[in-house]
Amino acid sequence: MLAYMLEVSDVDLFCTEEQMEELLRDLSARGVAYTAERSETSQIIRLGGAENITLEFRFREDGYKLLNRRLTFHDPVIAEIFRDFVVRYKGHATIKLYRSDTLYIHHVQYGEVVRITEVSGNQRKVLLDKKETVTMEKVMQMFLLNEIENRIPKLREAVDAELDRLREALAAGDAAGIRASKERLKKLRREMLLYEV
Repeated sequence: MLAYMLEVSDVDLFCTEEQMEELLRDLSARGVAYTAERSETSQIIRLGGAENITLEFRFREDGYKLLNRRLTFHDPVIAEIFRDFVVRYKGHATIKLYRSDTLYIHHVQYGEVVRITEVSGNQRKVLLDKKETVTMEKVMQMFLLNEIENRIPKLREAVDAELDRLREALAAGDAAGIRASKERLKKLRREMLLYEV
């Protein structure tokens, strides 16, 4: 078996422009040769040396999404930089580290290692197993989602009621009532778009 190999699979990672710059600074600081090509829709980083790895990022509204789902590293320095990148920026991945005759499997969720399994020959041992913990952030997200789900039907009712008022104002030729209804409908539409995005 190889002396060292790090295989990363099921990668799901999103980073901002600043975090991308930090990755490039980390590569430079650790002496890793690379080239970076940027277009309007993507950023491609080619790692030099024996690795010959290409990291492809797709530009999104407020950052970059890594398109590579599976990568293999033989250089421990580059492997460590990439593993730290996944953890630091709350990514998801299955990281398999081969050292001599032992395989270590790290399952990373939201940048946190939740399970480590050691496989040596036909022996399998779980070194770490964190059950999913409920954090305050997750509670707040669930509360907000629940609040939004409850608000949308009320917004639809408000829009229907306002459309009825607008219809009545149009039938009566009430210019002030028409303007007021249109203004209220604009506000309701903005709120509806905000919640349904």
